[in-house]
Amino acid sequence: MSGLENQQSDKSLHNEIGLLRQRIAELEANQAGQAATNYADFLFKNSGETILIIDPYTMKILDANPNAARRLGYRRSEMRQMALDEIEMPRLLNAEDAETTWQSSASGTYFYEGQYRHKDGTLIPVEVSSRLIFWEGQDVLVNFARDIRWRKEAELALRQVNNSLEQQVRERTAELAAEKEKLEAVLGTIVEAVTMTDTEHQVLYVNKGFATVTGFSQAEALAARFDTFFDLTAQERQAQADAFGLGLAWSGEVTGRRKDGRSYPTVLTMVPIQNENGKITGYVTSHQDISRFQALDKAQYSFITNVTHQLRTPLTNIKLYTNLLEDSLTEGKPRHYLNVLLSQAERLEHLVQDILELASLDSSNNVLSWREMNVAEMVFQICQGNQARAQQKRQTLRCNIQDNVPLIMGDPTRLRQAIGEILDNAFTYTPTEGHIQVAVAAPVEDDRQWITMTVSDDGPGISEEEQAHIFERFFRGALAEQGHLSGTGLGLCISQQIAQAHHGHLTLHSERGAGASFTIWLPVDVS
Repeated sequence: MSGLENQQSDKSLHNEIGLLRQRIAELEANQAGQAATNYADFLFKNSGETILIIDPYTMKILDANPNAARRLGYRRSEMRQMALDEIEMPRLLNAEDAETTWQSSASGTYFYEGQYRHKDGTLIPVEVSSRLIFWEGQDVLVNFARDIRWRKEAELALRQVNNSLEQQVRERTAELAAEKEKLEAVLGTIVEAVTMTDTEHQVLYVNKGFATVTGFSQAEALAARFDTFFDLTAQERQAQADAFGLGLAWSGEVTGRRKDGRSYPTVLTMVPIQNENGKITGYVTSHQDISRFQALDKAQYSFITNVTHQLRTPLTNIKLYTNLLEDSLTEGKPRHYLNVLLSQAERLEHLVQDILELASLDSSNNVLSWREMNVAEMVFQICQGNQARAQQKRQTLRCNIQDNVPLIMGDPTRLRQAIGEILDNAFTYTPTEGHIQVAVAAPVEDDRQWITMTVSDDGPGISEEEQAHIFERFFRGALAEQGHLSGTGLGLCISQQIAQAHHGHLTLHSERGAGASFTIWLPVDVS
């Protein structure tokens, strides 16, 4: 074989190899296309979504997958050539629909929410993704529809909850506004000056009464610190700090300052505002000018003092001349009449003295001498001084004083008077051969050190009904009235006011037929 023949043979072989490769490529492409077609058919038939193949020009359904036929209640053969609008409800592009409609710029897929109508007429909310593709030699629309009934139900429930919450917020806002208006109306009409401050005492709010009392306008008050409106002593500031440290309110009589520089007496009350954790976040205060009350108090005291002094003069003369007549008469009815007259004069004199004492205690001069004193020694001397009285009435008077009783600040004269009034009651109501005990102790109650002075007797006791009135002025129990026992009904009231003037109090413990115990409580930490 020549060389020319060999070259021709090689060329023919190469051509055959090329044709063979081309055929192999075509076969592989056909197989790939067939595989893709088979995969698409598989998804179409077995997808859980509703899939519709639609002619984009006539908008008729070309085919529907089995799931679409099942969910819409048709056979697949029925759905072929049905118009899309027989299934898909027309949409009104309102603002809500616009929010649920959009188109992907990347794939060209159109997304929207709508409603498909079941064969029985039921409307099914669906989310549709629609895309135009070329399939089997023609343009078709492929609609994938997902049933979103559960989501719509959840959205409806959420909207209802939101609407309900909005309604509640509107109602609550209206209630708060109404309450605010009421509060403003109340605060605007009361004569007391009311303020609200933060923890640094910067003023946050004042009512109209504040401007009336102080002369400062609301704008001037809000630009100032609360402390600038009052002259507080170091002792008063410390008392405030102690009360606020315990989360308690504080109240005291202090001096206020008006805008014009004048001072005025006032009772200031400060209440801490606390959050849910108990932390103080601010203060609410109230005060008022008590100048006129002090003037009335002074006038009342002057009136009572003048009246009692006017009564004392004729009483003194009545007693004097009664005693002179008594000396000249030795027996018979005239002497008896004189004794009754003298007894009533002494009773009236005692009543006048008690009224004068009450007037003094009601006034600002209720404590005349404030100094350090030894309560234990005072009570011992009182007991010693009353032993003769107890022996005369054939009664036993005991004194029981605890060791190491601390000293306190007080008015010894007033405290002697308080114990004396209670002892008078004990001597009056304790029977012959009865027992009276005066005790002094230093207990700790509510984390506070106290000194107590207790007068106990084994008399008839006080009924529960009478205990509710025992400290009222001029109150006398049934036994006093029935037994015609002397007294004005002012003694215990005087003792109570003396205890209160010392920042303490007077308590009673008694049972009918088991005697009575009166205790004066005096705090040690008052200076």
